[in-house]
This record gives sequence, C-alpha cells and structure tokens, in this order.
Amino acid sequence: MTQRYLLPFLFLLISIPALAQRPKPAAVSLPPADTVYFDRDWERTETLEEVAYARIAHHDAVGKAIGTVRNYYYPSWKKQWEGKLASEGPDKPTGICCGWHQNGQPSFRGTYVNGQQQADYKSWREDGREIKCRSVMQDALPLSNATIHCSNCMHTSRKVFTVDIPDGTVGIVYKLDVRDEGQPPVSWSTALAVAAVVGSGGTAAPALLGTAASALTRQGNNAPPTVSTKCHWYITADPAAADQFLATKGTIANAQACLRAALNTPQETRPITLPPGTRQLFVCVNNDNYTTDATATLSVTALVQACK
Repeated sequence: MTQRYLLPFLFLLISIPALAQRPKPAAVSLPPADTVYFDRDWERTETLEEVAYARIAHHDAVGKAIGTVRNYYYPSWKKQWEGKLASEGPDKPTGICCGWHQNGQPSFRGTYVNGQQQADYKSWREDGREIKCRSVMQDALPLSNATIHCSNCMHTSRKVFTVDIPDGTVGIVYKLDVRDEGQPPVSWSTALAVAAVVGSGGTAAPALLGTAASALTRQGNNAPPTVSTKCHWYITADPAAADQFLATKGTIANAQACLRAALNTPQETRPITLPPGTRQLFVCVNNDNYTTDATATLSVTALVQACK
C-alpha cells in the first residue's frame, strides 16, 4: 500500500475504537411502576371480584404521576386509556390522550389543557363511526337584575338567583355586574353577543365557551362603574349551600361547594364547565355596604350539546 493511501487507512483504524468507546447517553430512569385497580365506578378496590379496570403508572416521591399513564380493561388487559395526568383523584388529563373501546376500536383522541378537552378532540363509536356533536348557546337566565339593600337596612341584604340548566348543558358563561347605588346603569345584550357562536357545531366545549365569554366581555357597559362595590358573591350547584348563604347572612362554610367566589368584584364574565347532570345553579350575592344599596345584574348562557 502506497504512503498516499496508508495515512487515511491508519486514521480510520484509530478512529473506530475511539468511537466504540464513546459513552452512550444515560437512559431516563423512572421509579418502579405502580398498579392500581378500580371497580366499574372508577373507585379504587382491592377486591378481585369488583375489579373492572387497572392502571399502571409511575409516581414521584410525593405520589404525583409522571410519564405516560395507561389504563386497561380487566381481566382482558386490553388498553382503555393512555396519556399524561396533571393530577389524580379526580384525574386531570394533560396533553394528547387516547382511549379505546373494549373491542379495541378507538373511542377518542384529543388534546387536554387543565383537564379540559380542546378543539381537536374527536370520538368514535364501537363500530368505528365518528360521533358528531352540534353545540349551541342558549339563554339559561336572560338578563335579570335585583336591588340588594344595605346591610344596615330593614330589608334583606342578599339575593340568590336560581338558574335552571337545560338538558344537554356541558357548560355555561355567566356575566355578573354588581354596582353600588349612584353608579351608572348597566347596558348589554346577551343575545347579540352570542349570536356569532350559535350553531358552531363540532367545536369542543371549552373552546366554544371561551369564544362566547370573549363575545360577552366585548359586549360591555356604556358606562362602567367608577368605584368597586363592597359586595361578595358565590356560584354553587348545591342547594344546601344556597340555603346556608341565606340563613347565615351571606356565608357558605364549605368552599368545595362553590364553583366561584369573589369579593369586591364589580364585573366578571367567565365560562364554567359543568359536571354532567347539573340541573340548577345558584348565584348568591351579598351586599356588604353599611348604608348603600347595590344592584346585581346577571345573565347566564348555556352551551347545550347534542351528539349523534
């Protein structure tokens, strides 16, 4: 071999062992996986006869799920769900998640943010047909107002608005304005604000609720209040909590019963995703002014979804 070809050949021989000895990247090490069993109602169980689902997940030192979580049908061990969880008990999925029927057909796929489905969410029946949903916004409580007398008055200083929730409601958007006596009157139109989002079929609930909330926010008052009100208010689906509010001069002891609580907030427009089966909401407003009356104006628009 001539010198011209010998040097590159020697360089190659030297390089091969060097490359072979280069350390490989360390693999990510996860804690050992835990297996948890659930009954048909997704309650944890250790009774074999009650087991309907099993979950395999890795947890960190404080018990938070890390990495991909997988649920299985039991005892077939066919995959039922796969994704990541921001928290457990109740589960709050995050990122792209997938589900399967017992026959192995996909049941859904979509992105979750803070446990809520996003607009890319799709679902299928066991025979593979895609489930199509049509979502419309409709008034659950048209524009309503009430005078709430001062805390030192002989009249009641609190008001509970009762909102009947239509069948098929997956969420609501409320707009609440509380202003003290002497402030300019409110002015907005719920129907005009949500007209643009009615009939937006197929859009995932959180995205459509957000669109409606933005529309209602823009449909503001001609003259907003110049001072913050001295009032507090709650939104709850628990009739016992609403009764307690009236009986205890504006207090709800169980914070977990409240979907929303606010103090000295003159205006708020916000969407709320409702648990399935919610039939009523109670918006409880208390006037904390000592000698000044207040006016509460409320509208509640429901997102009603029909799927086929």
